[in-house]
Amino acid sequence: MAEVDERYYVEALGRGLCILETFSESQTSLSLTEIAAATGLGKSTAFRFAYTLEALGYLARDPESKRYRPGLQVLRLGFAALNSMGLRQIAQPHLKALSARCGETTNMTIRDGAEVVYIARNRTGQIVGINLSLGSRLPVYCTSMGKAQLIDLSADQLRDLLGEGPYVAHGPNTLTSLAALVAELEKVRQQGYAVNDEELAVGLRSVAAPIRDCDGEIVAAINVSVPSARVSRQQLEAELAPMVRETAQKICLALGSGDTRYG
Repeated sequence: MAEVDERYYVEALGRGLCILETFSESQTSLSLTEIAAATGLGKSTAFRFAYTLEALGYLARDPESKRYRPGLQVLRLGFAALNSMGLRQIAQPHLKALSARCGETTNMTIRDGAEVVYIARNRTGQIVGINLSLGSRLPVYCTSMGKAQLIDLSADQLRDLLGEGPYVAHGPNTLTSLAALVAELEKVRQQGYAVNDEELAVGLRSVAAPIRDCDGEIVAAINVSVPSARVSRQQLEAELAPMVRETAQKICLALGSGDTRYG
């Protein structure tokens, strides 16, 4: 957490938000005991916070299991944040046009630390191996959009972000070491696009390009996702990669960036 000025910091609000942050894709529901342990709060204090959040709709409590999960208010806040992103609004027509042109599913993510977060998605068919929706999070190192958003980082910055490895192997071709990732990112810089060839899941390929803002900073990435049984690696790079790069350039220009470099 960034350094705060204690004169203005509301500790009770911070604790309440800390409770909400304990939930994740792997921990979709928590008992009061688990909430207390994760936040370092006493059980009675944790109960008061949980009760308040439940009353406001930010938590929901199962009457049988007594376990808590995020409530509808959290979902509404998440979609409000996504819908307020000018980036998403600017990119959406271009992503739809890309889907119409290539007949495949297109996506946009932003990077949040060591993960990418899906903020736009145009599904044209069932993608093999993984179920994704807006707000889904995936590791940067084994996704095409993740790699596309890492190309401006030095090896030391990548080490600080991900460590040396070994990284978890999510697919048969996952890059599990820092050295392998650094070499891969150099290829991405040179060719102008990033490829995921069954690194995230069996049966899934994708090709991505970064999006730069008016300051030349990478703020997002877009990709096309395809089933590997239908689209070969050669087809992906020869046919789809140029379309993705062209679309990325259009979005960059719409954001006021004349900088569409990759290295």
